[in-house]
Amino acid sequence: MSLDLYQILLFLHLLCFVYWLGGDLGVFYSSGILIKPGLSKESRTFVLKIMHWLDQFPRVCMPLVIALGFTMGSIQWFDLDINWLFFIWAITFFWIYFVITLFLKKSSDRKIELIRKVDLSMRWIIAISISIIALRSLNGIGITNDNWLAAKLLIWSATVFCGIASRYTMRPFGKAFANIMSSGENPQDLKIMKKSLYITRIPIFGIWFLVGCAGAIGVWKPF
Repeated sequence: MSLDLYQILLFLHLLCFVYWLGGDLGVFYSSGILIKPGLSKESRTFVLKIMHWLDQFPRVCMPLVIALGFTMGSIQWFDLDINWLFFIWAITFFWIYFVITLFLKKSSDRKIELIRKVDLSMRWIIAISISIIALRSLNGIGITNDNWLAAKLLIWSATVFCGIASRYTMRPFGKAFANIMSSGENPQDLKIMKKSLYITRIPIFGIWFLVGCAGAIGVWKPF
């Protein structure tokens, strides 16, 4: 049996789902180790490196999922001009470039801060835009008449919003962690880290639930 382009894209799409959830699970487990009292600075640094590495998989897979989805949709489910596909993939590669640059942090502090702001703004714009496309489609005036596909678009947007929320909830964690690494462990900063991490688990659990729903809808197409 020969594979056509749609089947290859579908395989890559599913692979992104696997690495997205798998990477998140690894980060979740590692974060629990990071907040344990009595951990040495060396151990915290080592665990943090593991978390950062694992976190790159979901960060890269998130934009790839939507780009692959639009490409598959244009092949089988709706009409999309080739110029729009080029635009979507261009945005995807920019998104991945930002992710990798922020991970490596080999540029100047000013450039890193600029990329961080642009990256966050871009996530807001993309998530809102896809939400509008999905809602219009559910009302019969969007790019697809398949409600299950429109629902998947809306779910993907919701995962982006959850990811944005986790950035804000993790801000106290970063400051407290920096204090511990520079001045040593203390109960106050450790408490801030734990609280921040526990609050962040709410949007993270939300992402897991939404990704599971998107996978189920894609397989069963219930509506």
